[in-house]
Amino acid sequence: MLSRTPPPKLELQVFGVPVAVVHGHETRLPLKRAYALLAYLGFNGGPAPRAHLAAMLWPNADETQGRTRLRRLVYAIEDEVGSRVLSSDNDGLALIAQSIEIDALRFAQFSRRAVATATFDDATLQEAREWVARARRPLLQGIALGSEIFDDWLTAASIEHERLLARLLARLIDALGKRREFASALELAELLIALDVYCEPSHVLLMQLHALQGHSAGVEAAYARCAEVLRAEFGIKPGPHTERAYLRTTQDLKRLASHWAQRPGVHFAEGELGAVAYTTLGTGDQTLVVCPGFVCHIEIALELPAFRAFVEALADRFQVILFDRRGVGLSERLGATSTPAAMAADIAAILDHADVPRAWLFGSSEGGLGAMRLAVDRPELVQGLCLFGSLARGSAAPDYPWALPASAYDVWLQRLIAGWGGPVGIETFAPSGKDDPALRAWWARLVRHAASPGGLETILGGLRDADLRADLARIGAPTLVMHRRGDRAVRFEAGEHLAQSIPGAVWLPLEGTDHFWWCGDSAPVIQAILNFAAQ
Repeated sequence: MLSRTPPPKLELQVFGVPVAVVHGHETRLPLKRAYALLAYLGFNGGPAPRAHLAAMLWPNADETQGRTRLRRLVYAIEDEVGSRVLSSDNDGLALIAQSIEIDALRFAQFSRRAVATATFDDATLQEAREWVARARRPLLQGIALGSEIFDDWLTAASIEHERLLARLLARLIDALGKRREFASALELAELLIALDVYCEPSHVLLMQLHALQGHSAGVEAAYARCAEVLRAEFGIKPGPHTERAYLRTTQDLKRLASHWAQRPGVHFAEGELGAVAYTTLGTGDQTLVVCPGFVCHIEIALELPAFRAFVEALADRFQVILFDRRGVGLSERLGATSTPAAMAADIAAILDHADVPRAWLFGSSEGGLGAMRLAVDRPELVQGLCLFGSLARGSAAPDYPWALPASAYDVWLQRLIAGWGGPVGIETFAPSGKDDPALRAWWARLVRHAASPGGLETILGGLRDADLRADLARIGAPTLVMHRRGDRAVRFEAGEHLAQSIPGAVWLPLEGTDHFWWCGDSAPVIQAILNFAAQ
């Protein structure tokens, strides 16, 4: 809770639209000039000449009119409060000590004290968070008097306030980073940058946060963002300090000994149709093969903290196998075809190479088609299926309206190809993270390395023509079907159809809009897989 003394007669809250609290009860002061007067006197810290106050509040009135209006305003304020809060000193006007408290002044006192503190204890950390939530709003929002004097004062006060807020934010971000509360720290880092997008130390702090997580794509995105805003506005590149910080963080990432920076070894399963690249995490008694969607690159995928955290949560129970199917990533690309049968052959080759007799299959999106195909054709290899955001047919049919018609599918495919190399489709695949610079940079890098535009046409052409509906009744493995209600890439009804068509399938609808299983609220997906495989 925000530390405080017994409440004064009047509390003035000036963050955002101003509010007056009289003896603990919110009230409306008679005029917006009342808020302006009280705030100005509070920030001024001493008496101000009446003539100056009158000229500030009523710039178009002569001095006599201004003084008269000022006197009436003082009476109106004290009548609303029910006691005196203002005092006269010769020809000046001031606040009576202890009669009024202003939240922005309390914030300034806390910020100066907190910034000077060596370490944040739990209480200081909590209070800092509460203050940031309040102080991020502008001072005296909506108060405009058409007065140059008032405008100049408010601008100066706002600049000083933002300076204090920036110092507190930097201190708070550092404390949260040391506690490894990265989600909160990153959110506040974005707020810090928004205060002054041209402030290079703020961008450096964002780079350092990503580096602490072993997130090289996040470091690259933060640096590129800084360089772009400076180039666009001033035509310059980042300064030497920022350049050195960028080089230092990238070098530190290479030396980082934590699990975020360590990459498992890549193996190649040689099959009749070419090599399939795969990697393993975990040493569980059971094996879980993650069957990817339309593109993947197993090395770059593991650089994203959310992706890796999801996989490592499963690796506590399973030996998890990640792979790039032929045609993408590190696997054979020449002559590769993209059909459910081809992916099923890739999985079978991996299981043979890894000496795994049977495995659970986690199939997401298009990967679900390959997993189901293997369960039909080689049931002895499949211990069970966990399907997420998947479907039985790639394009619409008269009796399957839950996909794009083939013609519309081709238009969508051409749009993807046209945008290839950037964070293409992120608004569809991960709506909750579409504005996250780190996620966008990671996704753009992954797709660039995973497939060429021509390869993408082959990959997604195979999905368009896929249809497993006639074989769903032949799936005998235990099956869990999960689907988010707001999935924008594969409609929710497609998941319902799978659950209804596979004998004995368990249907688990989930909340959310993300098609990527590692985005949004991924905890229910992890828990559902662990629980289902334990039965």
